[in-house]
Amino acid sequence: MSSPDKLLYPEDGVTKADVVAHVQLVADHMLKFVADRPLTLQRFPRGIGAKGFMQKNASDHFPESIRRFPVPKRDGELTNYAVVNEADDLPYLANQNTLTFHMWTSSTARPLQPDWMVIDLDPEQGDVESARAATRAIRDILVRFGLNGFPLATGSKGFHVWIPLTPGHDFGSVSMVSRSIAGLAVMDHPESLTTEFLKKNRNGRVFVDWLRNGPTATVVAPFSLRPRRGAPVAVPLRWEELDTAEPDGWRIGAIVDRSDTPVDLEPVELPIDDIVDVARTAGVDLDTPHDRFGRNS
Repeated sequence: MSSPDKLLYPEDGVTKADVVAHVQLVADHMLKFVADRPLTLQRFPRGIGAKGFMQKNASDHFPESIRRFPVPKRDGELTNYAVVNEADDLPYLANQNTLTFHMWTSSTARPLQPDWMVIDLDPEQGDVESARAATRAIRDILVRFGLNGFPLATGSKGFHVWIPLTPGHDFGSVSMVSRSIAGLAVMDHPESLTTEFLKKNRNGRVFVDWLRNGPTATVVAPFSLRPRRGAPVAVPLRWEELDTAEPDGWRIGAIVDRSDTPVDLEPVELPIDDIVDVARTAGVDLDTPHDRFGRNS
């Protein structure tokens, strides 16, 4: 470890040694989610009090055990993503001042077939009860179609819902299904939920963000630290914990009891046509073109 006493969370006294120790503690559990997936690394060489950066290209000095996965860019160049398949490589990357691991929802084995669908519930800052209610609303839709999943306390201001998928679904289908689920939840709770991208138009409602389900889109990997005051951690939850869970309620050094949280990782076959048909019949807009940020195009 280099510079173990470097303060990566200056206001909290959290050092690089603390960060590496955290990642060592959770590495085996994090690997269940990040293995064989292209990663974007959120690094803070001078701590969170200074500007960090998002690293997509694996550094030349990374060890050979960290694979490189080439992905063509629009200009014809390649992005060589880091891919981790060994738990020991996660604390190595933490030693490179990586705080948050952002992962694809598909693997390098099937890069065009996501095996996770993720819906992000984004409330106004501090509105935890609305975030909980929004997460329950998504669960209600999943139950309606016989789907399973689990909530994730993001370490930020809201929750995610993660749904494991069987191989074979393409991004277009998964994106359409997530848009349908979001739209149905909004129709059930129009006073508290919205799919409006622009914050100024949300009027205090929770944003049901279904846009994490496109090619090369990333999600925060479970057990990652977040670059926020208090060094919070993204933590998988059991559904019965949601009523009392805080989105940033788990902090570095206090998650030993979370590592073996039993969450349902059994993949499910998406009933794509059923969900989309129900959404269309209910009047959910599934046709207005949008860019990758959800803005009408």
